[in-house]
Amino acid sequence: MSQIALDGELINLKSCKMELSMQLADQDMSGQTSATGSSEQGDKAKELRITGLIPFTDAAQLARLFELASAKDSSGNRVVRRLGATIGRTVKIRQVKFHGTVSAPEHQTLMAWQVSFSLREHLSVPEVTEQRQPKAAASTAQTSDQTASVIPTAAISEQAPPQVEMSSIEKFLKNIDNAIGAPAEQVQA
Repeated sequence: MSQIALDGELINLKSCKMELSMQLADQDMSGQTSATGSSEQGDKAKELRITGLIPFTDAAQLARLFELASAKDSSGNRVVRRLGATIGRTVKIRQVKFHGTVSAPEHQTLMAWQVSFSLREHLSVPEVTEQRQPKAAASTAQTSDQTASVIPTAAISEQAPPQVEMSSIEKFLKNIDNAIGAPAEQVQA
């Protein structure tokens, strides 16, 4: 028989069942081909789905479950709770938060509520490992031969425009442009 405790407080469910799941996220990298390549997106938090019965005679237990589920800390976030369950120790889930829907419909044949809720892992082992990894320093050095040098704006306004070699057509058009824009005495000379 499975039992679960949150912050040391036993959640007394009859016929308690726990289902553990974990999403292994990846992204298809094949595009429009039939390749099977994918890119790892990291291990997501484990989820524990709990179902069980609370007899009508133990309405205080149902009320307490809903209090635990809706509790928030001073920042307005769901309270992180310490998990006490065999399955939690087995897969190294230490802290959880209520997640998704908490429901308690009446059982069809028994004098009890059919309770179900989910707990999501908080600070998973992969997450803690990822946080401990040193952050790679952003590289500011360019190693390419095509790197442009940075010139302060004040220096740009003082510099002459860069000299670009003109093609023969551009030279011809420049001569015409100069002749049209020049005063009459310069054109005749």
